[in-house]
Amino acid sequence: MIIYILREVVIILTIKCAKCKDKILKYNKIGSGQVLRCWESKIKTIYGELKNEKLYCPNCNNLIGEVKTAKGKNYVAMRKKQFTYSGHKI
Repeated sequence: MIIYILREVVIILTIKCAKCKDKILKYNKIGSGQVLRCWESKIKTIYGELKNEKLYCPNCNNLIGEVKTAKGKNYVAMRKKQFTYSGHKI
């Protein structure tokens, strides 16, 4: 009998504005893949501004994403070309 133990890779991402490189938020990403949605429960710190269910850069007012709901949970739907990110595995 073979038992597989799956380990999730947790990465703390610092998401920055693509235009001015100012910090937008810190996010706990689980697994590999693109950053398409930032779930509310995994967001550690928000540096950006939330106005009318939209996330903006506090420095240049660039629209980074929109707050949406799926299955009763809130997330930020990220706009692909409006942010960059860096991070490290835990």
